[in-house]
Amino acid sequence: MQALKYSSGGRGLKSVLILSKWNAGGVAPAVARLRARGLRPVLISDLPDDRNRDTCDDHVLMDWDSENLPALTTRLDRRGIDPIAVVNMLEALMPWQIAIATHYGLPGADAGRNVLLSKTLVRERMRTLGLSGMRFSGDPAEVDFFPAIVKPADQSGASRLVRRVDEPAELLAYERYLTELGLGDTRLIVEEYLPGTEFTVDGPVVAGRFHPVLAGEKPDLDESRHHDAGINLHPPQQDHVRDGVRALSEAISTLCADLRLDQLWLHVEGRSTEDGRTELVEINPRPGRGMHFPAIHEPGGIDPIEAFISMSLGEFTMPPDQVDPVGDQPITGLVYVEADELGTVEISTGEDDLRELPGVVNADVINGYQVSSLEQENFFLGFTVTADSVSQLRARVATVLSTLDYRITAQPQT
Repeated sequence: MQALKYSSGGRGLKSVLILSKWNAGGVAPAVARLRARGLRPVLISDLPDDRNRDTCDDHVLMDWDSENLPALTTRLDRRGIDPIAVVNMLEALMPWQIAIATHYGLPGADAGRNVLLSKTLVRERMRTLGLSGMRFSGDPAEVDFFPAIVKPADQSGASRLVRRVDEPAELLAYERYLTELGLGDTRLIVEEYLPGTEFTVDGPVVAGRFHPVLAGEKPDLDESRHHDAGINLHPPQQDHVRDGVRALSEAISTLCADLRLDQLWLHVEGRSTEDGRTELVEINPRPGRGMHFPAIHEPGGIDPIEAFISMSLGEFTMPPDQVDPVGDQPITGLVYVEADELGTVEISTGEDDLRELPGVVNADVINGYQVSSLEQENFFLGFTVTADSVSQLRARVATVLSTLDYRITAQPQT
């Protein structure tokens, strides 16, 4: 992809805001791309000891849960920061990203993005457009279809608080559990559970058209909590999943045209049955997490973080040569390893150690990862593996997992 030049239009320091929460948000790769463009990364995060603060030119603290937009803009004004773009790869901070872009007149403030803030609004729009027959309800008391998936209607990244419920009693138990956690006022959506195989599709949206560039199949998904587990296969290996990718991609493109979306990257999740039914699971307005980046870059020639930066500046264009996301390509497995207890993850195995193993292309180790809740995905390691067959791929993944040496140290009692 050709990198386009950007003129700051006399905005001063050419600062770009990078939004982060809980040490997440793809900060490090975003910083690298911004510096390559001669732009100044400014981190906006909720942690004074944010692990990415020293990589940025400035760090502005923000309590995303209790403070407001004027508090942020006042801090930026005091530091002489007049941003030319805002970069955000977290669903939880998408309302902030839209508000900041609107305030400063930056790309990313188009009205259609507000629909993506709510899973309920997305479901309603898909149904209105004739793109989905999935049953759903925003009121658990009205649910008369089981099995079902229940989850927050907004701000539910990393599969936070997602559950499968098979009967009314399980749904009531889930609601009581949320109340015990102090989350009884969480807006929920309950959706029909579609049996079949889950898959992902990644790609940019340009002028209302969704361009899928990477698709993956999730044969090992945790069907209870809907956490990623095992291997995510690229490209999909089963015919009904390949067909589902094509069908859902066209449906998402129709939705994007209806919402007049532009300059946006989507990570879409769907499910497809062997008898040909395909439904949307959810839409995430950002690239898939870490190991998706090299997987997209290799076959499609698109660096998704560079594309995301370009979109934040309002300048992205699709390259002329597009890849078929379900075409005949070498088999790549994306694997994420999740912590299953509270505490700090201490990892002895380094990224270089893993890259020396057969078929390992890339690895990302987060030593010191803090696990404060088991109600969301807590991935401290991601890696990609290539192979000539699925069986060889699984054997190579098993070798990586057997090599991994880590422990989880409990947090001290306060």
